[in-house]
Amino acid sequence: MTPIRTASRVRSVPQRLALSLCLALTTALAAPLFASPTAKQTLLDIDKTTYSGQLELHVDRYDPPGKDGKPAVPERYRAQVLFERPDRFRLVLRPGEWNEFRAVGEAGIVRWLHPATGISGKQAAEDVTDPLALWLLGTAGDLLRFTGATDLPPGGMKGGLRGVRLDPETYGTTVVQATAWFDKETPVGMEFRLQDGSSVFVSILRFDRNVQTSPGDFQL
Repeated sequence: MTPIRTASRVRSVPQRLALSLCLALTTALAAPLFASPTAKQTLLDIDKTTYSGQLELHVDRYDPPGKDGKPAVPERYRAQVLFERPDRFRLVLRPGEWNEFRAVGEAGIVRWLHPATGISGKQAAEDVTDPLALWLLGTAGDLLRFTGATDLPPGGMKGGLRGVRLDPETYGTTVVQATAWFDKETPVGMEFRLQDGSSVFVSILRFDRNVQTSPGDFQL
């Protein structure tokens, strides 16, 4: 995400923020609690027992293929996410870089800031956050209410790699399909296909589950 310098570009924040929050918060549900027979069951177990989490992520975002059908060069950046159910989160894109972007959400309001420019704003969470992310954050144990989940066949996967395909059934979501990948019992990433033809791959570098939080953790 690049610094926003004009009013017209400020309006682009909701779309980018919706994508970022959806991929980050959905990824948060992909960390295993204990050995499960399938990747799908792992997701269901975690959805029932996770109330907060802290993630370090590496993101590759691909624009829709060009007219020649070739994939675009990905936009790459690091991301940090802290969340606490039912409605708190803090998102940082490109932490420590000149174009760092921060966003926090609580009680139905999202606020954001570009530290380098001082440009900030706030809006209702439902207007700037993908509805799938809001539902997953706000509920526990209801994953299958919002998306179908199907284990991928193990054939062709290396070592202990396992995968589960998610088919969102949430009205208004920008996510067409997602795939969560596990190396044995360790989450390694998630892949998203979006309605506009773009795609996102998230590498999970670190996940701390059910961390202790305080109100000060959710400040810009």
